[in-house]
Amino acid sequence: MLAPSRPFIAFIRRQADAEFHVSFPDFPGCVSSGRTIAEARRNAEHALAQQCWRLRHAGRFVPPPSYIHEIGAGERADGLLILVPQPTLAS
Repeated sequence: MLAPSRPFIAFIRRQADAEFHVSFPDFPGCVSSGRTIAEARRNAEHALAQQCWRLRHAGRFVPPPSYIHEIGAGERADGLLILVPQPTLAS
């Protein structure tokens, strides 16, 4: 039996415009937002799936998710840590 894949780490931070911004340390350009934390999380799952799809279709490798101790302290300084499951990518 295969071990379940680890989720990716993301951070949700409240912005001045009252939206919640989501960023992924493993994918610096992959960001999302939402009006609520729940919406931001849903949008983050979609953004991660798109990022992984783009990498795969460009013939690039999707990196394994980092562990929290591998992420720099500056990235962890504030915000809510969430775990976003790895998307299932069709061939």
